[in-house]
Amino acid sequence: MNTRLPHLRHFPHRRGFTLIELLVVIAIIAILVALLLPSLARAKARAKETVCLNNLKQVGVALRMWANDNNAKYPWQIAVDQGGTLATREWVNHFRVCSNELATPKILVCPLDKARKPASDWVSVAGFDNVSYFVGLTAEENKPETLVTGDSNILGGGGGLNPHWNAFLGSSIDAAWDGEVHGERGYLAFPDGSVRRLGTFALRDQISAALAAGTTNVVISKPQGVL
Repeated sequence: MNTRLPHLRHFPHRRGFTLIELLVVIAIIAILVALLLPSLARAKARAKETVCLNNLKQVGVALRMWANDNNAKYPWQIAVDQGGTLATREWVNHFRVCSNELATPKILVCPLDKARKPASDWVSVAGFDNVSYFVGLTAEENKPETLVTGDSNILGGGGGLNPHWNAFLGSSIDAAWDGEVHGERGYLAFPDGSVRRLGTFALRDQISAALAAGTTNVVISKPQGVL
């Protein structure tokens, strides 16, 4: 007869992790994290790219709606005393005048633009601080090749805040993206409401196409403060 009590019965020895096994597990986890982080960063960047695309679509549509109500002219092509922003003293008025068509000034900032932050309201919005997009001073609603708005980090055209390119340059268009927002690419909005992502060479081709369509000069105006 077995007189041994249940709590005295022998159980196999339960062995824990050794230091080496623990280090191996930690190393595997670290490798997996290192492999996943770039993918997560790329996914986050793509999401921000999509936000910028949607922002410009909304801005482009708002400007188009405004033009439809004003004889196919954009705000910067109509005098201030007629409700436009031609020769306005405050650059951001080019967008502020469309506040009825735009839901919020926050869409004027590309989420990848680290130099600017969204404004909370239309009263406080400022060109230098709260706007990522240029306005196309020579855009024409009946010329779909012209540039209405887009990422403002464009170089060339003589530099400055109002770079321009004219028909006399021929094939020597020097426009380029500075690479600080979307790499060497950027988004442009057109009179038909479309938005396209273009590289530097495609940007030059687009400016050339606008000139070939009969535009004497292509002039963009980058975000500015009080003029």
